[in-house]
Amino acid sequence: MKRNKQSIFAIVFILFFMVAGCMKVVKEEESIQKTAEPSAVTQPQQPEGAEAAKEEAAPVKEETIAEQPIGEEMPKAAAALPAEEVEGLMVVYFDFDRFTIRDDMKPVLDKNAGWLRKNQDVKIEIQGHCDERGTNEYNIALGERRAQSIKKYLTDSGINEARLNTISYGEEKPADPGHTEEAWGKNRRAEFVIKR
Repeated sequence: MKRNKQSIFAIVFILFFMVAGCMKVVKEEESIQKTAEPSAVTQPQQPEGAEAAKEEAAPVKEETIAEQPIGEEMPKAAAALPAEEVEGLMVVYFDFDRFTIRDDMKPVLDKNAGWLRKNQDVKIEIQGHCDERGTNEYNIALGERRAQSIKKYLTDSGINEARLNTISYGEEKPADPGHTEEAWGKNRRAEFVIKR
């Protein structure tokens, strides 16, 4: 009888450590998955100072379209940007972490639409760009949304959609390589390239 109790105790003891070991493996796998996949609720935060590390950001979600305020006050650095031309078409700038078209950029897009109406044989590529803050994946998605919002504005203005192509370069082709708010304001843009 004493031997049976010892055997049962040994079996229970072994089972306890097996279960505890399995739980540890499961917890380790969950923590690996959590670090491999960014949290869906993580939002990019504007770093303080020029030496701030690149921020981590969640993928752009469809729900963010309704959350973006229209006509929000733009930063001073963005307001001071000149309207630059690229191959006869003017560059359009965006606010930080936004893809909605700013009110001050609508006249620029109206001029671009007028130019496209006069040049019916021209096809263009709308290139979306971002500043260096955020992950590469996040910035590629944001750049694509910026290019798509420009395309929609132009098609709503009567430009044939077949003439418009979009591409995103994310943060890969900065207009200004600096690490200041002024440089970042220049890099949050959509450019137009003529394709013949």
